[in-house]
Amino acid sequence: QAESWEAQEMWRGFILTMVEMKVPTDLALLPGHLFQLSEALREELDRRATSRPPATPSRAVPRVPSCFFEVTRLEAEGLLERSVGRGNMVLRPGGHGQGVSVTTRQEMNGTVLLRHYRVNRVDQGYIIDVDTQHRCSSLAEVVQYFVESSKGSLQPLHREYSSRLEFVEMDGENAEETHRVCEPPQAAPTPQP
Repeated sequence: QAESWEAQEMWRGFILTMVEMKVPTDLALLPGHLFQLSEALREELDRRATSRPPATPSRAVPRVPSCFFEVTRLEAEGLLERSVGRGNMVLRPGGHGQGVSVTTRQEMNGTVLLRHYRVNRVDQGYIIDVDTQHRCSSLAEVVQYFVESSKGSLQPLHREYSSRLEFVEMDGENAEETHRVCEPPQAAPTPQP
């Protein structure tokens, strides 16, 4: 039994994500929870890719770069806006069915330029849908293509990790929520002889 409805929904989402190997779309969770599920899925895909012998090419699970986020086009734009300085390019599920999309954010003379690129999945690789189509064998190569073609001005978004524990605590008596920061325990002073 879970402590709350949110915890129950999170466990349901986690189980479905691991069984179906994709984040379900019918979950009633906040964006942060969905992000946690997509992170768990990425880690599971990485674990599976490194913990077993290579699969046959037709059944291989493609490695997902760390700049891949399970977000919509609009969410990707918001993510890049909130993450200025940590990268300006994300990969996300493609709105066109097969493949992925690349969303970039750059500033020129004070004007924000948002761009979206289609990357189609074909056979055992990807085709970047630009003026002169470019073929890549992996998503890592897709990222590398954008970095190299932009002479380094496009950089994959680096995930940010918190260095301190923060959480919302629910008061059982009056159902008030409180934002808590868990400070590391202080070492007891050693007695001086």
